[in-house]
Amino acid sequence: MRKITFLLIFVSALLNAQVTLSVSQLDFGDVLTTADKELAVNVTNTTSSVVTIDAVNIYNTDFTYSLPTASIAAGATEVLRVTFKPRHNLAYNSELIFVLADGSEFRVDLVGNGKYEGTYYSATFNKSYQDLKDELKTILAAGYRNQGYSGARDKMYGDIDNVAGKVTCVYTGREATFNTRSGANSSSFNCEHTWPQSKFSKNEPERADIHHLFPTDVNANSRRGSYPFGVVTGTPSWTEGGSKQGGGLFEPRDEQKGATARAMIYFAIRYQDYGSFIGSQETLLKQWHTDNPPTAWDIQRNEKTFGYQKNRNPFVDHPEFIERINKIAATDTKPVIKEAEIAQSTIEYGFVRNNERKNIYITNTGNTNWTGVSAVSALANNLKIVSSSNSASAGEALQIVVDFLGLPDGDYTDNLTLDLNDEAGKTITIPVTFSIGTASADDMALQELSVFYDGVHQNVVLTKLPADAVEVQVWNSAGQQILLNDISTVLTDIPFHGHSQGLYFVVIKTKIEAYTAKFLVY
Repeated sequence: MRKITFLLIFVSALLNAQVTLSVSQLDFGDVLTTADKELAVNVTNTTSSVVTIDAVNIYNTDFTYSLPTASIAAGATEVLRVTFKPRHNLAYNSELIFVLADGSEFRVDLVGNGKYEGTYYSATFNKSYQDLKDELKTILAAGYRNQGYSGARDKMYGDIDNVAGKVTCVYTGREATFNTRSGANSSSFNCEHTWPQSKFSKNEPERADIHHLFPTDVNANSRRGSYPFGVVTGTPSWTEGGSKQGGGLFEPRDEQKGATARAMIYFAIRYQDYGSFIGSQETLLKQWHTDNPPTAWDIQRNEKTFGYQKNRNPFVDHPEFIERINKIAATDTKPVIKEAEIAQSTIEYGFVRNNERKNIYITNTGNTNWTGVSAVSALANNLKIVSSSNSASAGEALQIVVDFLGLPDGDYTDNLTLDLNDEAGKTITIPVTFSIGTASADDMALQELSVFYDGVHQNVVLTKLPADAVEVQVWNSAGQQILLNDISTVLTDIPFHGHSQGLYFVVIKTKIEAYTAKFLVY
């Protein structure tokens, strides 16, 4: 049998579970949307007991985090790693707010720039809505080489849409072998203008812009005519290969829906909404674009078209552009987005001391600045507002500092109310609970607590455990939690079977405080 010893330990009270951070901001600099970058913040436990991170909140999904363990041993440091993988070429500004088990909040500012590879879309950096549409229009017109309608069809039939000598109808899937305009005619093929020619009077360069031209079966092309795109319900007037026409609408087969949507969106931004044609289709086309992302064929076709025309379809290169555009046809005025996020919908501090201070953060997740923010404590004014920011830029966090000065022992509930005023147009109320108290006779008895390991019964034995103990934890020296017992009756021992030799820590939590002790097995 192993030799067992026990230690009589003087235990220490934990009044404020706190941590320090190695940095207050992670600046990722420029990161390509095809890559990612990781930075880290060291979180150090400055207390004499284990602290636990209950929640980590990041308010932009292009930032993610990893944490080896949420529990940090006394005096130890854990590395909180944050990865930035941008989807857009935008300037990012977000917040990381993490919450300890005692309700305390800590923040790290997150900033970085998403960048696209190459220079073709450089001028679109950090632009959205009408600004983005205007910039794309400029880019798509710059250096454009009009092939002419005959030249465009030659390029399509002979190269762009020709695979091993065969050309496929985008609406029906019918294949034919040809590589010239005359071959298309003899095979009953022609050129579909996704944006109908009748809507723009066959003007150049619109008529010859390959980004909205596709090879089609003559009959399918005729069936489409100048109908707007939509979902055909009921019994269609015509159907072939998955495409349908009926009820004044034309619905491409599923394989073509995404390409059709991107061709229409491209045309409207490159030229204009001739005849107000896209308006009624806009919502559906956005949905088709999102549900049917560019295929390898779409990407190859875009590259080949660029080789001739020297311009690209941006919604093939970067489908996410559509997320930064609200209105395709109409003027796209930047909307005012009024949003705020809180780390805890209800804050439960547990036991706090008079004069103890806590930080609470409210993150501006909208696109407009908050000004003139007021923060007040409600009910019995149990929360004391020490200080509060009166503004927060988009992406930044507003900080509120509260304390609990001058309150008698007892349990308290209050509401922290923040009025973000007219500019943000929102009021936030956070219920807060906490207790004020001093050490009782039972807590003083903890100073005589003894902890030892009984090798015969393989139990950890505690004596003089206070009556109001609510939780006992056991941790190893590596900061890993081994056991957790909820206390409902007087506890005399804790099962501890099969654990290796070494030093272990016991954490005893009462209603108002927590204590640590340690024991040795060898």
